[in-house]
Amino acid sequence: MMLRKINLSVRFALTITLLLGVFGLGIIFLIRSLSSIEILLEESSAQHVQELTVNSVISREIFELSSRVRLLEQNFLYDEEILSEEGFNIDEQLQKIRSLSQDTSFITKMDDFILDFHRFLGNSVTLNRILKEQSDIDKRLEKQINALDFAIAKSTVNELIENDRTFLTNDIYIMHLIRESFLSAGKMAGTVRSSITPDTEQVVIIKVGKELSILEMHLANMRNLSSEVTTAISSIEATLRYYKVILRKMTANLKQRWVVMDALIKSQSNLIDYVEETESNVQNSAVRISLDLRQDLMDMRGWIFAMGFMSLFVGVIMISHMVRHHITSPLKKLKQSFREIELNNFDRPISLNRHDEWDVIENAFNRMASRLKKTYNDLEEERSKLNKQAHQDPLTGLANRLLIYKQLNTAIKTAHSSHQTFALLFLDVDNFKTVNDSLGHDVGDSLLVEVSQRLRTVVDSRDVVSRLGGDEFMILAHSCATTQHASELAEAINKALRQPYYVGNETVFVSSSVGVCLFPEHGRGVDTIVRNADTAMYHAKRGGRDGFRIYLDSMTNEAHELMSKSSGLKQALINQELFVDYQPQFDIQTGLIVGAEALVRWQHPTKGRLMPSEFLEVAEQTGIIVDIDDYVFDLVFHDLKLLMQQGLVSQDFKLSVNLSGRKLFSKALLENLKTYHERAPEVTNRMILELTERDMITKLDRCIESIENIKRLGFRVAIDDFGIGYSSLGALKQLPVDILKIDQSFISGLDEGSVDNVITDSILNIARSLDLCAVAEGVETEAQLQALRSIGCHVAQGYYLSHPITKDAFITMLSNTAAGSIWL
Repeated sequence: MMLRKINLSVRFALTITLLLGVFGLGIIFLIRSLSSIEILLEESSAQHVQELTVNSVISREIFELSSRVRLLEQNFLYDEEILSEEGFNIDEQLQKIRSLSQDTSFITKMDDFILDFHRFLGNSVTLNRILKEQSDIDKRLEKQINALDFAIAKSTVNELIENDRTFLTNDIYIMHLIRESFLSAGKMAGTVRSSITPDTEQVVIIKVGKELSILEMHLANMRNLSSEVTTAISSIEATLRYYKVILRKMTANLKQRWVVMDALIKSQSNLIDYVEETESNVQNSAVRISLDLRQDLMDMRGWIFAMGFMSLFVGVIMISHMVRHHITSPLKKLKQSFREIELNNFDRPISLNRHDEWDVIENAFNRMASRLKKTYNDLEEERSKLNKQAHQDPLTGLANRLLIYKQLNTAIKTAHSSHQTFALLFLDVDNFKTVNDSLGHDVGDSLLVEVSQRLRTVVDSRDVVSRLGGDEFMILAHSCATTQHASELAEAINKALRQPYYVGNETVFVSSSVGVCLFPEHGRGVDTIVRNADTAMYHAKRGGRDGFRIYLDSMTNEAHELMSKSSGLKQALINQELFVDYQPQFDIQTGLIVGAEALVRWQHPTKGRLMPSEFLEVAEQTGIIVDIDDYVFDLVFHDLKLLMQQGLVSQDFKLSVNLSGRKLFSKALLENLKTYHERAPEVTNRMILELTERDMITKLDRCIESIENIKRLGFRVAIDDFGIGYSSLGALKQLPVDILKIDQSFISGLDEGSVDNVITDSILNIARSLDLCAVAEGVETEAQLQALRSIGCHVAQGYYLSHPITKDAFITMLSNTAAGSIWL
């Protein structure tokens, strides 16, 4: 027993004495080697544990941060004060996490995440304010419309008192149209925040703008019955202009929102990947310790063997025994224990059963193993929690956007390889905002939890239910292989969600709008199938809510066609793809050509020749019509100048060009016309600017001023499509126009001897009384031509007389006329 307690130093001292001091040098080196191993184990263990502690703290902080950022992302539209306060707290936490480690790679990832978070926070605050501004302007507009309605009603009563008869039916009808446009714009504006794709948001905003323009048109048709009515109209017009500014701001911020969100998600994924790499780094560190120890042991063995060869035979035998018993055997056990650690097995402590220096090494190793086990367990638990929170909605426990997109990618790859089919359902809770606003966010959150539970019970166990944010859910339905199956599931969801909800002390009723897509029938990529499902859901909402729609290609045609034609028209102006045809105008009493109307056409690079009805409406909606007006006017100006230089037209010949209402009220119109007039006044004096009756009456006072300024430059002005607009004789008398163009809807009935004869004759009499010229449009039969002659009409155009023809064909026609030919 006493011999076993002798340490290695004493044993080697005795051996040195016996071996005449030759072996002493080897013993000293061995003791120093063992001491180095102990120090290496202690230092490496402490460093390893310190690294694991830092990484554990970082992973725990990132776990908490991920949850808070996710909640902030879901609730950024609720309260700006909460948004700002929570953003400041998260930023402070981000800076603390960044200071925990000196790792350059980690600091870079944290800086990227902090930068993307600041961009996200700024965008969210801006968008929050814009939405509040839009809500405030909506309320203000509602009050102003009510004030206008009251003013009109008051004026109606006053006229009824003063007169036995009144003619306010049209004003009341316009007031009804104004309310209808206001409600449509407000309803569509309310859906912007629930849209999840840029395309859907842009289409909704464009339609809101269109409804506001319609409201402005109706407002312009309202008679100024009193000063109160005039004041109310002015207030509404000012509010509408501000409303459109808000829409433009909203468009810019919504586009930026998607870019910022993508960058934030990418930065967050990088941080998660960094935490997952921590475990690998720790394992590599353990392997590194093992390799260092092996290298030291190899060096020590070399020295022992060298000294043994220099020792006496007896010394060699003694050293061999000591090495085998006191070194090799413990080292084998120590090496085996390191291998167990490399395999993440920490439950086998080393037992050398020694009472010398190896006892210190044994205790140090077992302490290190115990610390590693605890640290690894903590790290694994933290990593598991972080992974769960990164892919789980914190409110409902459903899969979140990140997880459903990953699973959708996986489903598409699997379906491609195995030729399978699955369905994707995009769901939005109808009237959820009303619940939130009226009952509070706590009730709204409880309602969303109940909705998620009902969805879980409806779908198959193979299907994945996710919450994208707000009141939007998406279901990856592996169980639905056909349209019929998907329709049955959507109908079951509608039925389940329309049942009453008992939230706290409240009974709440909501419904759902569901869009359904099938893979690969309705899209082969993640973005495509999600966008199409969202589009189908939008159509379900537009169709009355509480229902579902199967995606059809025609659902996106309208939005794509608008965007395609808008960009195509801009390119057409650059590439000079637009051109004009001319429809001759005849003196039907003499048969001579007295003028022509320029009609724009588009030679599309892929679709061929397009008529105005196929692209002018898009040009009006997008504002490109102003540039088209300039382009066409320039073409007509130079063509007329050429005809005059060639002597092909008479002194009375006039060339008409259409002008949009948007162009009429633009500030640059008068300057442009003045420039053309200064270049060639003899040409501009033969040009007629055609304006529609609707555009003129929209803003009568401004229209009168603009027309007077145009006529001072020598141009003549015509009212196009007269008789089908909103003008009255009083308004017509005020307009300083020169020509009335009788709409073809009246001309088409002349050959039938109908009331159109009387109407056309009356329009001609009105024109003569006001000293205006009259031009009949749309003459398509001989009977119509004879009827016009009989009632005294002099100028007409139409397919019966001549279709619109190219410039070259028109020059040929004029040349024949100049040679003495008469066309009628």
